[in-house]
This record gives sequence, C-alpha cells and structure tokens, in this order.
Amino acid sequence: MKLIQRNIRNDREGGIEGLPLQLILMVVIAGIGMTIVLGWMTGLEAPKSIGAVYATPNEIILTDENSDGLYEGSDLTLTITVVDQNGDPVSGASVVLQGMNIGFKDGRTAHGMTDASGKVKFVDLSLSQRGATIGFVTVTVTKSGYGTDSSLSIPVISE
Repeated sequence: MKLIQRNIRNDREGGIEGLPLQLILMVVIAGIGMTIVLGWMTGLEAPKSIGAVYATPNEIILTDENSDGLYEGSDLTLTITVVDQNGDPVSGASVVLQGMNIGFKDGRTAHGMTDASGKVKFVDLSLSQRGATIGFVTVTVTKSGYGTDSSLSIPVISE
C-alpha cells in the first residue's frame, strides 16, 4: 500500500465549496483579530472637554462717580457656570478672572473652584478702567483630564 503525500499548497481539493484552504484560514484569523481589536476599543471613553462657560451677569457696567476719568465698580457679584460637552456640570474646575484690574476688594486675585453644580460665585469684586468706553474681563477655566482650556470674555462698559 502506497501512501499518497499531498502538499497543502498544491492540494486544490483542500477547500470548502471551492475556496482554497489558505483563503479560509486568512479570513478566520482576520475575523479573530478584528474581534480582539473591537473588544479592546469598547473599553475606551471619548475624551472629556469643557463645553461652555457662562457668566451671570453677562456684562458689567462701570460708572465714573466723580468725573475724574476713572470708571469703577465695587461690591460686584459674578457667577461662573462651567459645563462639559454633554451639558453636564463640571465640578472642581479652576476659574481665574483677569483684566480690568479685577480682584477681590482686599486685593486678592479673583480665582476659585467650581462646586458640584459646576458653579463658582465671586462676591465683593472690584474693577476699574481709565478712559476707555469698553473693555473685557477674561474668564479662564481649566480642569485636569478635560483637554484644552476654555475661556470667556465678559464685556465691561463704561458709562
């Protein structure tokens, strides 16, 4: 009895429904590889980002009480609200106010952290502007893990 040795490369009968066996193996291995990659990717989250920053009030009015060209505002209250890309509040975000000599009445820089509702309230703020009719307070918001910083410009109008 003679054994017939066949080489898989030359065996045209070693397939299913006329497909070569090597092609079937490549399709199965590619399918398994895709399953592994897709399974790994489903555990990934979309990156978070700061979606929007809102200020209440959305503009600040300064007056020149004694006509010396220095427009001032004191005892101002400003509430900043920070939400993510889905509209959910961002807690623990750092908020800094800059421009127009803004700060607390005791001279400290105006900065704070948002609470669980995504808000930070600044009370007893003062700011001033000399001569110009319009200026801006810049609100800069940062939070670790939330990508790029976000900012808002609040117009300051001198009347």
